[in-house]
Amino acid sequence: MDILKRSLAPITHEAWEEIDSTARDFLSGMLSARKIVDVDGPMGWDYAAVPLGRLDVPEGTNPEGLEYGLHKVQPLVEVRAHFDLDVWEIDNIVRGARDIDLDNLENAAKKIAEFEETTIYEGLAAGSITGIKASSPYETLAVSGKAEDILQQVTRGIQTMMAESIDGPYALVVNPQMWLSMSTYVQGYPLKKHLEEQLGGPVVISGFIDGAYLVSTRGGDMRMVLGQDLAIGYHRHDKNTVSLYFTESFTFQVFEPHAIVAFSWSK
Repeated sequence: MDILKRSLAPITHEAWEEIDSTARDFLSGMLSARKIVDVDGPMGWDYAAVPLGRLDVPEGTNPEGLEYGLHKVQPLVEVRAHFDLDVWEIDNIVRGARDIDLDNLENAAKKIAEFEETTIYEGLAAGSITGIKASSPYETLAVSGKAEDILQQVTRGIQTMMAESIDGPYALVVNPQMWLSMSTYVQGYPLKKHLEEQLGGPVVISGFIDGAYLVSTRGGDMRMVLGQDLAIGYHRHDKNTVSLYFTESFTFQVFEPHAIVAFSWSK
């Protein structure tokens, strides 16, 4: 038995397949950061910290020529998002029902996706994680909902990074409001196509950011390290309800802050 304890759940093989499939489909559209940064792992549950390659040498550690130092590490954050499912309802999967109520699963998936996205973009002080937003050394560029303004400011952002020898391809992560502007046209050509040609990479939507981020996706600048990738585990059950949870462990590092340009958004 592993730490997820799935074999203890009163859930059939067919029901587990439906639960896992629904979770994958729901999460795939919400995890934008994984599309723009390097992802290493999963390393396993016992991978607790990332070595930083440095020593912390306390003062006064040189009595009679003896010194010592402590290896610096960045710990992984382990998170769980709990949810309940009706036992009779998930048994209906085996009976052939196609309209299974998995709303609680979807709500929990959104919670854990929001945690991952917010941690990577905004940072998490308790986990020693500096997010993408705070890492950028450049002035935050203001962008409006006008197509011409978006195109101009993204071009400016690319030029800013190129001046620091940060090559592409690039990706643009936008909030839902800015995503709606992608359907507009500039000189008879869709804005999204204009941008993708300039970027050499994708325009990606995130439902958990306020502004937008331009990043280089050449590789080596930012890294998400997974201990355990997103999975569903078993918590407990009674005759009516089974309690499950989403879980993952990860951390995030920025190695080259100049590979990030942040945008503020106003309509």
